[in-house]
Amino acid sequence: MPQLISASSSLAATTLLLLLCAADAAAAAPLQAQAGTACHNDIIALWTTCYEYVQEGGRPLPPSSNCCATLMGLNNVPCICDYLGSDLDVDLDKVFYVGRHCGVAIPRGCGDLNEV
Repeated sequence: MPQLISASSSLAATTLLLLLCAADAAAAAPLQAQAGTACHNDIIALWTTCYEYVQEGGRPLPPSSNCCATLMGLNNVPCICDYLGSDLDVDLDKVFYVGRHCGVAIPRGCGDLNEV
C-alpha cells in the first residue's frame, strides 16, 4: 500500500507541475502574440542590434551601423510600432532619435497607445 500512495503522490505532483508549466506558457503568450508572426523576425533583429540604444535610462547614444542597417531593412513597421506600444523597457524618444540618426522615418505616434 505505501507504494500506491507514493505513486499517486508522484502522479499528482507531476500533474501539478505540468499545469504550472502550461499556466506559465499561457502567461508568456500575449507578448508573443502581440508581436505576431508578421514582424517576429524584425523584432528579434531590432532587439539584438538596437536595444542598447533605445533602452530606458541614460542619455541617447548614436546607434551602430548594424542597428541602422536593421532599421533600414524592416518589413512591417506598423506591426513593430504596435509592439513598441506594449510594456517594454524602451524609451520612445530614443527610438525616434535612433531613427533620425539612421535616416529612417518612423511614423508619428509609433508606439504611442494614446494615439489612434
